[in-house]
This record gives sequence, C-alpha cells and structure tokens, in this order.
Amino acid sequence: MKQRLKRLFPEVSNGWQALSGYQRFERLVSMVLTLAIGGAVLVAMYYLVIHVVQLLFIQSRDPFDYRVFQALFDMILTVLIAMEFNNSIIRTMTSGKGFIHVEIVVLIAIMALVRKFMVLDMEVIDPWQIGALSVAVLALGGCYWLVRHGNSMKDAADD
Repeated sequence: MKQRLKRLFPEVSNGWQALSGYQRFERLVSMVLTLAIGGAVLVAMYYLVIHVVQLLFIQSRDPFDYRVFQALFDMILTVLIAMEFNNSIIRTMTSGKGFIHVEIVVLIAIMALVRKFMVLDMEVIDPWQIGALSVAVLALGGCYWLVRHGNSMKDAADD
C-alpha cells in the first residue's frame, strides 16, 4: 500500500519523514484540494465537450456567431484557470517552501478578470461595470508589480 501511494502521489510522500507535523498537514490539505479541483476540472471538461458539440454542430445555425465563441472561451478559460490553480498547489507542495504564494494568487485573479472581459456582452454592459473591472485590473497589476519587485529585491539580498 505504501509503495502504491508513493508511486501515485510522489508530491506528498517525498521527504515525508523529514517534515514537521504542520508541514505534513499542509501536504495533506494540498492533496485534498488537488483532488477536489481535479474532479471539478474533469466535470468541467465533460460539460465543455458536450457544449462544444451542441453549440457548434447541433444548436447553432451560425457557428461563427461571436456569442458562440464567447460561450466557448468562457468555458475553456474557466478550465484553464482551475488547472493553473491546481498546478500552483502541486508546485507549492513539491517546492517545500510553504503554501500558496501571493504572486500566484494575484496572477490567477488577473486571469479571472481577463476571462470576464473576454465574455462581456457589450450590448448590455453598464459602462460603470467596465470602469470597475478596469480599476480592478489596474489594482491587481500594481499589486503584482509590488509583489514581484519585493520578491526580486529579497532574492537579490539573499545572494
């Protein structure tokens, strides 16, 4: 059983003996999150494939209608955001440097806002909503720059 777990989940089992109790707890929580997000990605992929077939081949009279592509990009970007989040959890587990980094969370938030911009229906959107989303993107961009700048300064000081 132990060998099977080591083979299936090397991210969790590598260096297990050397970890503290809290680090083991973090790895187990990360593994549960990874499995949960992985399940959500699989379900989203299932619905994505069904919707692609329906939108492009069954329901749509005009497969080049921009609303069809907006719906498809919405589903695809949702899956990609979930996969990036899952990847960041796995990367954090394997790096041994603690839990999720702020930089990764900010990048995922930027991806989510970009997704929102791509699927906006320009015929019914309120200009104030576009302004608010723009301010959010600028704030996240500034936050990302600050975090990135702080990390590069810390890395330079460590050298």
